[in-house]
Amino acid sequence: MSQPNPDGRLGKVDTKALKLTAIAATMLDGFVPTSWTPLPPLDAGVRVLLDDGDQQLVATAQTQLDRTADIGSSAEAGRIYEAMYPHADFVWPRLRAITEVDADYFDTASPTTVTLADPLPGAPLGDVPIADTARASSLAQALATLHSTAPEPVSDAGFPVEDPSRSQFLILERLDQAASTGRVPSSLLQHWEEEFEKVALWHFLATPIHGSIDETSVYTDQERVLALAEIGRLRVADPAIDLAAASALIDPAALPTFYEEYRNSRPRADEHVIARAELLAEFAVLDWLLEAVDSGDETAVLDAAALLSSFNDVLFGSSSDGTAAQGPDSDSASADHAASREGTTSAAATAGDAPDVEAAITESAAADVFIPGAQAASDDDSEFGSEPGSQVRTEPTWESDETDDGDDTGRIR
Repeated sequence: MSQPNPDGRLGKVDTKALKLTAIAATMLDGFVPTSWTPLPPLDAGVRVLLDDGDQQLVATAQTQLDRTADIGSSAEAGRIYEAMYPHADFVWPRLRAITEVDADYFDTASPTTVTLADPLPGAPLGDVPIADTARASSLAQALATLHSTAPEPVSDAGFPVEDPSRSQFLILERLDQAASTGRVPSSLLQHWEEEFEKVALWHFLATPIHGSIDETSVYTDQERVLALAEIGRLRVADPAIDLAAASALIDPAALPTFYEEYRNSRPRADEHVIARAELLAEFAVLDWLLEAVDSGDETAVLDAAALLSSFNDVLFGSSSDGTAAQGPDSDSASADHAASREGTTSAAATAGDAPDVEAAITESAAADVFIPGAQAASDDDSEFGSEPGSQVRTEPTWESDETDDGDDTGRIR
């Protein structure tokens, strides 16, 4: 509960965190938490760290949307990871318990999924890119490990499978959609069409991929990658998808090290995987445009179009004939592109789309657990004693809008 203000009145209490704590206290036999600490939401909704004096677990209420199926996918993915990567140098999500509460409990539009899981070691990257070669190399090694196993356990478990022809079809389909907006410079359209239609580019074997690499799913310390979260998007697909997503987390100066280490750690990778990753990284701007168009947000559309124009200038120079029109009806180059692509897209193979899923939190060894919001133990702190790894380093505690500037750590009476 919050500490009293100087005038004696209690500050605001984070009621959602209290509700989550009350739910979590009933979810796991033998776990009776006595204190709670709010954690950064990481786009999940509400998160708290619970402590019963013997162990600490993270409770999460997925209040952003109904993610019951997503969490189920993550639990299954965790079991597959256990079987496929028994000697990996990183850990992954492990659920301890899961339940669902009515929508009115957290004032959501649909029932809310609540999970209880072990904390992740390390801290999520956040907005600070990886600039050191040690962590860039470690991330490359982790992805090489993920991509080096047989795809059968993933496909047999019912996760999506995208073969190379399907991957190419999806790319070219998005290119057609972007061309129809009239917002993409013609030079960029031609560049991407020529590159993505190269036959040799798609000569690869699909592998298991993480599928959701971003600033919240990669956990590190100061030296290496310790954990990968959000594993529910596991599927068999192009490994370049993971590499492209990872490249957005790395400072440009460290990218050569990242790609070189991936090559060294996975020597049997197809020769064009890096080229595809670089192209897919370029394509992220175009995806932003399509999302803005779908949402009807004209400001976002203009921002995306401006970024595409700037990117076009970087690639081809500002004097290139690549200016995009301001609407789909005024760009004849877009119409010509769509007509030329029609035969290709209709002939491409089709398959089911990957589910939009996210994962739980993660399993980690007690000796090196990173506990968000905790404090490092002092030498005379009897709570930890002399157990190895008991003195932990932690990420800052997120301050909820519903709490005051006082102490947000709760004590369960």
